[in-house]
Amino acid sequence: MRIYIFLLTVCFTFQMRAQQVPDWENPRVVDINKEEYHSTLTLPSGKSSCEEIVPLNGRWKFYWSPDPQSRPSDFYKNNFDVSGWDNISVPGTWQLQGYGKPIYTNWTYPFKKDQPKVTGEPPKHFFSYENRNPVGAYVTTFDVSEDMKDKQLYLHFEGVKSAMYVWINGEKVGYSQNSMAPAEFDITGYVNEGQNRLAVEVYRWSDGSYLEDQDMWRFSGIYRPVELWVRPKIHIKDYSLTTDLADDFSSAGFKAKVWLRNLSDSKSGKLSLEVLLKGKNRNEERFVKRLITPVKNLPATSTGCYTLSSVVENPKLWSAEKPNLYDVEIRLYDGKKVVEEFQSHIGIWKCEIDGNVFKFNGQPVKLKGVNRHEHHPRTGRLVDSETMEKDLRLMKQANINMIRTAHYPNSPLFYELCDRYGFYVMDEANQESHDYGLGNKILGDNPEWTLAHVDRALALVQRDKNHPCVVFWSLGNEGGAGRNMQTMADTIQAIDASRIIFSDTDLSVSAFNDPSYYTPGKFKEYAREKRDKPIFMREYAHAMGNSVGNLQEYWDVIEANDHVSGAAIWDWVDQGIAKKINPGYKKGVENSGSLLLKEGEFWAYGGDFGDFPNNGEFCFNGLIGADRVPHPHYYQVQKVYQNIGFSLEGPNKVRLTNKYEFTALDEFDYEYEWLQNGELVKSGEVPLVAGDHLDIPSFTGSGELFLNVFAKLKQSTCWAEKGFIISKEQFLVNMAKPESIASEGGSVEVNASQATIEIMAGLNCFIVDVKSGALTSWKNDGTEILYAPLEPYFWKPANSNQMNNGYNNRLGIWRNAAGERVVEGVDYSVKNGLAVVEVSMSLPVVGAAYQLRYTVNGSGKIQVEALYKPKKEKIPLMPKFGMRMRLPSSMDYVKWYGRGEFENYPDRKTAALVGYYTTDLNSFVTDYAFPQDNANRCDVRWFSLNDKENRTIKVTGLQPLCFRVWPYGEEDLEKSRHAYELPGRDYVNVNIDLNIHGVGGADSWGARTLDEYTMDGNQAYYYGYLMEYYD
Repeated sequence: MRIYIFLLTVCFTFQMRAQQVPDWENPRVVDINKEEYHSTLTLPSGKSSCEEIVPLNGRWKFYWSPDPQSRPSDFYKNNFDVSGWDNISVPGTWQLQGYGKPIYTNWTYPFKKDQPKVTGEPPKHFFSYENRNPVGAYVTTFDVSEDMKDKQLYLHFEGVKSAMYVWINGEKVGYSQNSMAPAEFDITGYVNEGQNRLAVEVYRWSDGSYLEDQDMWRFSGIYRPVELWVRPKIHIKDYSLTTDLADDFSSAGFKAKVWLRNLSDSKSGKLSLEVLLKGKNRNEERFVKRLITPVKNLPATSTGCYTLSSVVENPKLWSAEKPNLYDVEIRLYDGKKVVEEFQSHIGIWKCEIDGNVFKFNGQPVKLKGVNRHEHHPRTGRLVDSETMEKDLRLMKQANINMIRTAHYPNSPLFYELCDRYGFYVMDEANQESHDYGLGNKILGDNPEWTLAHVDRALALVQRDKNHPCVVFWSLGNEGGAGRNMQTMADTIQAIDASRIIFSDTDLSVSAFNDPSYYTPGKFKEYAREKRDKPIFMREYAHAMGNSVGNLQEYWDVIEANDHVSGAAIWDWVDQGIAKKINPGYKKGVENSGSLLLKEGEFWAYGGDFGDFPNNGEFCFNGLIGADRVPHPHYYQVQKVYQNIGFSLEGPNKVRLTNKYEFTALDEFDYEYEWLQNGELVKSGEVPLVAGDHLDIPSFTGSGELFLNVFAKLKQSTCWAEKGFIISKEQFLVNMAKPESIASEGGSVEVNASQATIEIMAGLNCFIVDVKSGALTSWKNDGTEILYAPLEPYFWKPANSNQMNNGYNNRLGIWRNAAGERVVEGVDYSVKNGLAVVEVSMSLPVVGAAYQLRYTVNGSGKIQVEALYKPKKEKIPLMPKFGMRMRLPSSMDYVKWYGRGEFENYPDRKTAALVGYYTTDLNSFVTDYAFPQDNANRCDVRWFSLNDKENRTIKVTGLQPLCFRVWPYGEEDLEKSRHAYELPGRDYVNVNIDLNIHGVGGADSWGARTLDEYTMDGNQAYYYGYLMEYYD
């Protein structure tokens, strides 16, 4: 209560000043006539059945103005005619319904940076230059029945961005900002029986926007639900549910603090308060604890606090692994009549920092985290419940156990779902001022901004304090440092001391050290030296585009150090918007719940709406697409985050390592597979032996042998069906040695001229160009197989990480290194039934020697071998070592024996098991929303391409290969800005490589791929492969 008095005092002290400037440009004014923040009184999933709640969502009248001066200032009056206005969906963002422009910017304020003002003159290319502070005017009506007149009526907004005024029946009710927090107004004295007029004026920007500088689309409007709460005069104002777990976990104290408010004209009569706690103990014994306290003589217009407590013996504990919940029912009685009731739940747990180790329920816990923005590709910040649950199911399936609500409090329903699904949540305050600098004092240590900071801490904690999933309170992201951060921390501690406080920009108030975005090597060194606190990287492994390499290297550090608690990937979902390619109507974005792209749509990013400033495709950094389809790197996270480790001890014994904290290994089923040359030859279930290993039935066979082992769910859960694979491993038991080309079939014949060397082998005719050394023609029975030559090729287009780390400049010398090769000699011979053509050449662009050898046998098989030797020093890294050819577009079906089925790269491949895979070319490629290198497969023994008539080219490595196949060329990838711009060529582009530059995975603004996943241009390389054609 002292906190509220402090805030009230600050408001009154500066009341005169507040009148001199607009409320929305005054950080001393965060609300007017708004109710205090309180918990989500009833579980959000049960709101539809709560008799007190009247939804006001639907179609409202709407008028958009580009600036405050042009707004209809009298629209709130009852006699103002809005019949000619447009209709808009509430909840929803107005930009995605055709008004103004959505703006994507990472940290640049989209208006003139001049705190606290937002209407100064920005650069002329900014959208805000002509649209200085757009205003949305909303009008709707609602009915108040006769039986509501003796009730207390509250207007509840779950979220409005950025600031708003509210009128009822032409009378101003109040004002609110802090756009990611609820705003509630007592409108009892403003309503009439019958129809009532609600008017809301929403400002796109406010001084609050200086604390809302998050890396996201900048939407605005009434984007979360609006409700009318019809409540008794004496009602439950708020409640907090807490538990106190004994050190030996044998019991837990339960405490319910309930605040009752009497807004009637007289003191309360004979009321009573009941709290029911229901559930099962650890012995599966069901219990109901009924706690009752009388409520006597609560004075009129006052609030009283009542505490009810009990003890739960032998409790089931809540954790992300075992999200055991106890139901709580709270009722206010007048005699035997229920005056008001709410449903909630609790989880019993304890978190602590023991020395420098974070513990949960007494165990050191590794936080396998991800950052999650609220984003829907058609409705923006409004995310429906089905999409929320889809997100959470995919996260659980990826072994993610921790979510950071980047960077603001999420929808209330999200926390209820996290309670049930089981996630450790870092609940983050709506506070970021990145454009002023990390740890800035301008806002972080400025008393003018204290109230605004504290308001955001209050909103966070008071609303979400009863959710067991919330383990950490974050003061925000990439904001300030100083007194305001300290005051936020003090405010939170005064309300809830049971949880842990985190800050990334003011470590003096944070329980954790945060070396976010360190490379694995720097992170390892930091962990070795920094041991005063636990370490948690709030952001790492920036998952932009084709990314998330070297994730295992991070987790090698985390798992080797008890004081390193974990890390959260940036981030969960691409912030793409489904936009019409050529919109024939005003909107351009279909306002619906559909996640998938429809015909004629594409994934839009910053700048695609003509929005300035913008950070382009920097919003595409999710583990999944905006359509909730996992990217290939999602599966690598699933593998690295898995909680069961496997090691092969002897030919048939697999040792298991349990990385769970609260789950035993015998809670899963186990299966094995034997693969012989990529084919499944033996499989089955296998029991757990002695609690920690598996005895795998043996298999003896020739060729290459792999053993696959899987841990699967024994029972279906809310996030996956029985049999879902939660951990896996593959062991190479016997590697087959590839065989070089052998003499077979008929005879071979060589015909040489000054320009070409022709090799005839049965129905096959091969032509090597003497000037270039390339295989320029391969005919079978007179039909050309090649669309473009098979020739050396070293270039790999950049991915998003590499576009921003100088890759094109640093490695750009290799782009034309093969094209400017110089042939220095060509020799040929026929011996032992084999025709051999050897081409010696130099690569003057880089300073290296290069040799090609073609060997053809009588059956028409051709073996290609390449040797690279550097001659100069300090040659840049090589993007790839390999060759390229192009085939007719009809060769569009891919088969391979190697890693799959999804795309993989040298630094991101352990999730992709070696096996035999088949798919069509459209499924083989990865259509990143921003085109870039894609579709590589590693450790490939052989691959083939065929057409509908089963005409086939097969490539078999003399050692494992990497290969990529696309229906377009490298030049297409590099000039296209959206996936729909990639042309459909009349060829198939095939890269056959020994190795390829890794994707990288630290950040997307300079960090390079780790050395061990690059190719040193100063090192010699050799590789080879066989090709054959058949139909």
